Amino acid sequence: MAILPILEAPHPVLSAKARRVEMDEFGSELSTLVTDMAETMYAAPGVGLAAPQVGDGRRILVANLEGDAESDKEDELIVMINPVILERSTEMIKWDESCLSVPEYDLDVDRHLRIHVEWQDVSGEHKEGWFEEFPSVVLQHEMDHLDGVTLLDRSSRLKRSRYISKRRKRLRERG
Repeated sequence: MAILPILEAPHPVLSAKARRVEMDEFGSELSTLVTDMAETMYAAPGVGLAAPQVGDGRRILVANLEGDAESDKEDELIVMINPVILERSTEMIKWDESCLSVPEYDLDVDRHLRIHVEWQDVSGEHKEGWFEEFPSVVLQHEMDHLDGVTLLDRSSRLKRSRYISKRRKRLRERG
């Protein structure tokens, strides 16, 4: 198991649409990646992590839908490979979101209150389920990453440019 480096916006990998995981890619390497992603997410600490955030351009996410960033209980972890939202509620919820790839930044985002998702688990088995409120928000946020969308992309141009300028200044100051 390993803690993976988390890419930060505006890294180009975070802007690219992730590709599907093919059936011949399921196996021990994929299992190891998912384990490392979960360990990285909990160490950050965070409640969700998508593969592009660790430099892997495939449609993979891990999340703790209980919302406990300090927990590393395996039974609270969900792994979704090739997730697709099949249905969305018309009712929306506003959520103050933050992101491991956009440090020191938060944004109120409108999300669907309920979503119906289809995905594969780490062994390739097909699953589906309904998620609402916090779990729905977390999954929509992570699925945004799979589509090359970060919180900065959901921000106003002014707020985005201010954030990027501050981050560049801090990076220059660090050397």
